[in-house]
Amino acid sequence: MKKVMMIWSALLLLVLAACGDINEKNSREVTPKNEAAAESQVEAEEVVEEEVIVEKPVGTRSNPLPFGETITVKENIYDDSYNAYDSSIEITLLESIRGNEAWAIIEKENMYNEPAADGFEYVLIKVKGFLKESETDDDSLYFSNMNFDFVSNEGEVYEWVSAVVPNELSKELYNGGSGEGFISNQVKIGDDYKVSYDSSEGSPVFFYVQ
Repeated sequence: MKKVMMIWSALLLLVLAACGDINEKNSREVTPKNEAAAESQVEAEEVVEEEVIVEKPVGTRSNPLPFGETITVKENIYDDSYNAYDSSIEITLLESIRGNEAWAIIEKENMYNEPAADGFEYVLIKVKGFLKESETDDDSLYFSNMNFDFVSNEGEVYEWVSAVVPNELSKELYNGGSGEGFISNQVKIGDDYKVSYDSSEGSPVFFYVQ
């Protein structure tokens, strides 16, 4: 009888051990089917490189100064011994006239002025300059029509065509002095041209004219 009891005890221990193994295995966290599918799905992320646009400084050909605004341009003033003095001039385009209106003014100014060539028209631009800062009070800056170029929309610098115009820009400016006058030329009819100022220090400065 004692032997039988020992056998039953051994069998009972085996059953309990088996139940312990099952419980241990079932203790793991079960992941729902739909959640498992979501975890296994790899989403492709599109990487968009942000384009960096570097805007050119105002006054360049690709970014001309808006008409009517003022820009300060560095200049050099030279004395009789060719010593250079740092200076700054403010430039503003005040008025723009072209076509028949410009020709009427030019024709009235001098009877010997010739009409514009075929396919071209006259333009008049009123310009103001103010020499606001200079290292010298004894030498002047010559500010004239010859400092400016007319540049076509395609990038062609127009050849200068001489004409007698009223109040043509031709000023001698000392430190603190200002003056204004007209610059003129012929451009292609309807051309979206620009005006550039040739500084003695640095690249040309470009202006919108309309």
